[in-house]
Amino acid sequence: MEQEDYLETIYKIAQTRDYVRVSDLAKELGLSKPSVTQMIQRLQKEGYIIHKAYEPLKLTKKGKLIGQKVAERHEVLAEFFTLLEIPKRIQEKDIHGIEHHLSPITLKKLRAVTKRLNGKKF
Repeated sequence: MEQEDYLETIYKIAQTRDYVRVSDLAKELGLSKPSVTQMIQRLQKEGYIIHKAYEPLKLTKKGKLIGQKVAERHEVLAEFFTLLEIPKRIQEKDIHGIEHHLSPITLKKLRAVTKRLNGKKF
């Protein structure tokens, strides 16, 4: 699992409540707490999050920006795939496979096409 997946998930959880714990993140990602803790240490070392033992996780400005961007990419892809009537379980797999590799130009074009196609059935 990539760093961006963690940052996106922390960002999304933080949108729904005031705190994000390691256990919340592990549950959401379907991973063990030790695995999540390892990545948390790496993210903290690289300046994406702030975390002290037994305290909630907090995204830094840099971490929040990346989490937000990944969440937006995810949302655009999900909306596009929904228009194509791709089942949710397949959407999630495909989105996670490509969301980290989209250029800003491709994302912008996908967003525009999705807006244009909205309301049309295939």
